[in-house]
This record gives sequence, C-alpha cells and structure tokens, in this order.
Amino acid sequence: MANVDQFTVVVLANLPETPRRGLAFLECTTRKDINAKITFDNLKPKTQQDVFNRFDYWLDEGVCDKYFHGFPNHPTYNQCWVFKWKQAGTYHRLYGFLINPRPITQRNFRACVLVSHAQKNTPNTDPAELG
Repeated sequence: MANVDQFTVVVLANLPETPRRGLAFLECTTRKDINAKITFDNLKPKTQQDVFNRFDYWLDEGVCDKYFHGFPNHPTYNQCWVFKWKQAGTYHRLYGFLINPRPITQRNFRACVLVSHAQKNTPNTDPAELG
C-alpha cells in the first residue's frame, strides 16, 4: 500500500472562542511544506505573543491589513489568508485558508486554517506562496 499523508487540524490553546471566527493549524508529519504550527511553536516568547495577539484581534473581528488580511480580489486565492510580522529586517508570513466548517448551523462562521510559513526580504506576497 502506498504511503498516504495524514493531516490533523489543531486548535491553538488559549485562544478565545468567538461566535463568528475560529483559528487552527494544519499539521502533517510527512510534509515539510506544512510548517505553520512548527514555526509558531518555535518563535521566541515575545514574538509568539505578538503573533498570538494578532490572532486574538482577528478572532475579535478586528481589521488590520498591516498584520493580517485575505486576498478577496484574487481570482484563484480569494479564500487564502495571511498573518504577518517583521523580525530583524525579515518579513514573516503564516499562510492559510478560510473555510466554514459549520455551513448549516452558522452560515457566517469563518475558520482560518494556517498551513505554511514563509520568510522574505520584501513586504508583498508572492502569489506562488499561496498555492
């Protein structure tokens, strides 16, 4: 039998539950490109708290394109999402996607499932990182 990747969705501990938004990480031990949770877990405590605070602000329905945003006008990646921070001159991104896991009971609910981490030297997103 061929090896099959197994995926797990993990909710980050200590995030508040909100009625309209949720946040989780996708994990897969056999795929190195699925690394958002590993990256987050290995951040220095202050940076991890800063990123956590951005998660919390988004969950509270805050808007701040400097720290997180979607790509609503992109024809292919309009359900993608990114959380951002800058550290020592390097731009960091946690990329994921939006989904409604409760389409019947909560039509307005949106969960962000974070998948990958990227670092770069320019502030703008390369669409290749979204695919």
